[in-house]
Amino acid sequence: MRSGWTLGLILLVAWLGEAMPQEPAEAGLEPASPRVLVVDQEGATRPAFVLFMEAFRRGLADAGDGPFDVFVENLDLARLGRDSSDIQRAAGWLQAKYGDASFDVIVPTSRVCRDFVLASGAAFSPGANIVGVDRPGEPPVSEAFQSRYTSVSSESQVAATISLAAELFPRAARVALIGQSTRHPGYAAYVEENARASTERLRLDYVSLADLPFSELLAAVRDLPRDSLVIYVGYWGDSTTGAAVPAEVLEDICRESRAPVFGVAESYVGRGIVGGAVTDLATMGEQAGRMVAAASRGMLPKPVQVPLVAMFDARVLSRFGVARSRVPPDASVLFETKGFWERYWLQTLLAGLVVVVQASLITALVVNQRRRVAAERLVSTQRELMLHASRLTTLGEFAATLAHELSQPLGAILNNVEAAEMLLRHSPLEAGEVAELREIIADIASDEYRAGAVLDRIRAMVRRQRFSITRVASVDLLRDVHRIAESRCRSKGIQFVAVDNELPDIAGDKILLEQALLNLVGNAIEAICEHRPNGGEEGEITLSGYASDDWVEFSVADNGGGFQEGILEGSLQAFHTTK
Repeated sequence: MRSGWTLGLILLVAWLGEAMPQEPAEAGLEPASPRVLVVDQEGATRPAFVLFMEAFRRGLADAGDGPFDVFVENLDLARLGRDSSDIQRAAGWLQAKYGDASFDVIVPTSRVCRDFVLASGAAFSPGANIVGVDRPGEPPVSEAFQSRYTSVSSESQVAATISLAAELFPRAARVALIGQSTRHPGYAAYVEENARASTERLRLDYVSLADLPFSELLAAVRDLPRDSLVIYVGYWGDSTTGAAVPAEVLEDICRESRAPVFGVAESYVGRGIVGGAVTDLATMGEQAGRMVAAASRGMLPKPVQVPLVAMFDARVLSRFGVARSRVPPDASVLFETKGFWERYWLQTLLAGLVVVVQASLITALVVNQRRRVAAERLVSTQRELMLHASRLTTLGEFAATLAHELSQPLGAILNNVEAAEMLLRHSPLEAGEVAELREIIADIASDEYRAGAVLDRIRAMVRRQRFSITRVASVDLLRDVHRIAESRCRSKGIQFVAVDNELPDIAGDKILLEQALLNLVGNAIEAICEHRPNGGEEGEITLSGYASDDWVEFSVADNGGGFQEGILEGSLQAFHTTK
């Protein structure tokens, strides 16, 4: 019974297992990324290959629908001391490494690599598309591979570079070509043919320095005349030097050569050459990447030829005295030393802006200063005119006093003249009469001086003059003011007293000080006449001075009505008056 239950349970489990749907083992896995194999015949660190691969990956990323699995193999023919004829031995291990691998696209970067890939089609993904990097003059692939082969290439660099060099150095007489045929045999023959044709067209002599041992090559370069043009294609070393990087060899050649050196690769610019019509490795790499992305989707693009780029080193142009104006306008000039404006245009612009702002502020300040000086000069002139008018007004108010002051000495002079005339009629004179006549003459002189002094005061007050600091005798100042104003006060029935205590001399303008005191006396006269006390009390004005340690105070006091409330607050303001 127990064994029967066990058997039934086993059968049930088996039936359920067959009835339940089974998911495939690969369910949920994304399809593999397209696989690309890049085959290069030299080293991975070669500058030209590094530039190409950087641009190639950018092109893949820009044109592809997703990530690519890129494999890179470098045959290192030069480093291993092998030439292109030994390709099978140099790359035989690739067949063992990738014999069972499947690639969507294969990219050979030279004719040697292309021929190897095509010859090993059975081992390297027979159905893969091939995007080759061809050099000018290389033969096309056979018809058997044309259905899955396309390429990216450039124009002939050598012919274009020779033409550029001849334009920059019109006095050149010959062209020397440096290269090696063992690395790229088909391309080397094409370069040689183009070089000869270009020099013949330009009527220049042709000198071939191809395939020379390195020591002989340097000696030949040193012996070249200055009117030569050196065209460098590449040099990968010999039996004595071993493997070499062409860009590094170029630096030795440029140091030895007295003639200008030109190159055909972008990676050569900056190594000592003047420049050349070079292959644009960045454009070529990006274009190859886009073509590979299309080929991985089964759409084989048509072959593309990348135009050359004229590229120069500004430092070498300057060393050989080539004017910048002779360089083609569309050329790319590297290592240019920027001028002051190009390097510091922003700082210069800001500094210029600051200078302009400062200059504007200074100009505004100068203009305002001149305007202020002009305004001050105008105010000063107006003040002088007002003071002059005030002096004339004061003289008008004291006109009667001045007439009285002048009538007294003039009348005394007239009386003394008449007395002297009477004495002279009784000639000869007695002793007493002579003495009396002398007194008369002295009185005449005194009265004449007195009248002259009065006229001087009038002329001084009428005359317009600027403020000037002089030494002023305080006692004379009080006496002159008393002499001018006394008659007017007497005519108004006002007693005018001047207290001339012993006062020190002061510094000031005597005319303006007299005017100020006369104005105060005039105001006092008007105040007394307007507010004369009841009972007929006589008006009084006292002019006095008091000395302290470093100043003198002049006072005009009267017994008029006094100041009303609020007058003192504005009494010192300019042109303020209340009579």
